[in-house]
Amino acid sequence: MDNKLRIKELVLVAAFSVLGIAFMYLIPMPFLFTPYTILISPIVQSLFLALPFILTGAKVQKKWAILIYCVIWGLGGIMPYYIGMMVVAGIIAEFILVKTKNRFKGLSLSFVVAMLSHYIGGTVIPYIITKEQQLEVIKQMYGQDYAMKMQELKTIPMMIIIAIAIVVVSFIGTYISKKFCKKHF
Repeated sequence: MDNKLRIKELVLVAAFSVLGIAFMYLIPMPFLFTPYTILISPIVQSLFLALPFILTGAKVQKKWAILIYCVIWGLGGIMPYYIGMMVVAGIIAEFILVKTKNRFKGLSLSFVVAMLSHYIGGTVIPYIITKEQQLEVIKQMYGQDYAMKMQELKTIPMMIIIAIAIVVVSFIGTYISKKFCKKHF
């Protein structure tokens, strides 16, 4: 099997990546109304972001396809540390895919790594680095009460619980996505 990516396959990877980026920005919108629900949006994202990721791995079974997907996904997140986390996730994902014999198992584990990188790069690192600036932006956008409640809820133990939930729901998301791509597995 020729393992080089062709233009058609690169277009597919890019298209699925853009679909994933759209999901990344659209899915949290219904959750923005309370500090409680915004915290669970990454968990819900892990259910829906599985589909374009698994589709990419099912349709384009070539080396570097998932890395390219993760790089584009990272660029969609804009922040330098987010981009860095997604590049690392893509490298780890490619390593996992090379080492696992079962394509679906490799993609599932790779997606879990990508979602944890998404959460760490998009939520945890910004919280640690820009905690005060984030608080001010949230105060301006949603008001003092919302910001204070968000600050109260966004603790390290809560972030760990959310990360564990992301892992569990990511596996569920990949299983559901596998059903959509049945002929490829």
